[in-house]
Amino acid sequence: MNQSVLETKNVLVDRARALIPKLREFSQDIDKNSRIPEEIVDDLKNEGLLKVLRPHMFGGHQTNMRAFTEVVTEISRGNGSAGWFVCLSNIRDYMISYTFGEKALDEIYGTGKDVVLAGNFKPIKCNIKKVEAGYFVEEAQWPFVSGSPHADWCYFGFPLADENGGMEMAIMVVPREEIEILDDWNVMGLKGSGSNSCRIQNVFVPEHRVSLDRLASKGHYLIDPLKDVALYKSSFVPSLTLSIVGPALGLAQAAMDLYMERLPKAGIGNTFYHKQNEAPITHHQVAQAQLKIDTAEMFLYRAVDKIDSCAERGEVMDTSEIVKVKADFGYVNQLCKEAIDLLVAGVGSMFTYHNNPLQLVYRDFFAMHLHGFITPSSLIETYGRVLCGQEPNTYFV
Repeated sequence: MNQSVLETKNVLVDRARALIPKLREFSQDIDKNSRIPEEIVDDLKNEGLLKVLRPHMFGGHQTNMRAFTEVVTEISRGNGSAGWFVCLSNIRDYMISYTFGEKALDEIYGTGKDVVLAGNFKPIKCNIKKVEAGYFVEEAQWPFVSGSPHADWCYFGFPLADENGGMEMAIMVVPREEIEILDDWNVMGLKGSGSNSCRIQNVFVPEHRVSLDRLASKGHYLIDPLKDVALYKSSFVPSLTLSIVGPALGLAQAAMDLYMERLPKAGIGNTFYHKQNEAPITHHQVAQAQLKIDTAEMFLYRAVDKIDSCAERGEVMDTSEIVKVKADFGYVNQLCKEAIDLLVAGVGSMFTYHNNPLQLVYRDFFAMHLHGFITPSSLIETYGRVLCGQEPNTYFV
């Protein structure tokens, strides 16, 4: 990591850490109203925490995946929904910069405002036709568009007929005013992430705002000023997987923080332990949970540093390396859940109250934990297959 990136990382991580008390103060409101308040979004913008991966030429910090992950960890330690929003919004900068040419990028970033991006790749409804100079969206809909209530632009994937009569995936970017955000994010956790469905009807998308996924993932559209920047040489699939597991460590650390705050004031029901921190079972629970969190941190940053080091050397990660990094992320997800489960087991019936802060952390984590991109069993199985000389059982490598 060069000195300027390291210095920027340290500044951004300090800013993110400083927001933890305020994020915790707003956590119950975020959960109750299913929305991150504009005050918090403004704080994130003002501290530069929504442009960690944005190119310098568009007003961003242009750091690396390590800086991105550390910022997300600190924000998630304050609030899971805010951490998810910061994580997904930032990775869109990386994706958009990777995936579109200069004309589209100038449209997105050229307003001078602090742009927020959202998106999703797989539609649940799609009626799009090729027309002169672009594409006409008669009607299409995408679920789980995290951050959509705050977004200025969205990217969306859609199937497209290829030149051989088959189908391939394409990606388009669309301004907020052409998108209908549906009020359907009624969930148990990450309520403030704004992962609503989005619908587009009767909208023309010009050719320059559409790219082909098979070319985008190989950096085909990467503009000349960014081609030699290490960040935009980061392996595409591991980076996208990182964007889903990113908040896990911060949420596990938050669970530990909250548990330890309560510990000196709590007893253990139906026992003679009036102070929970004197009980051997508590010592085992706390130690095992902390060791799992420490191990998750080592696995997470080992994988992240692998992505960054390959990018800095201009090396392309091969399939076995990508599968291993993804397995690391799956294991991080598993370890963090095991740590949080240990802590929840020591809380007792107070956990059942919706205003219990540890319950909120648990629900936010569980909503993230279930995401198909980071299912531990799937990612670890694929790694085992490759270790045994078999082909990966997924196209997402």
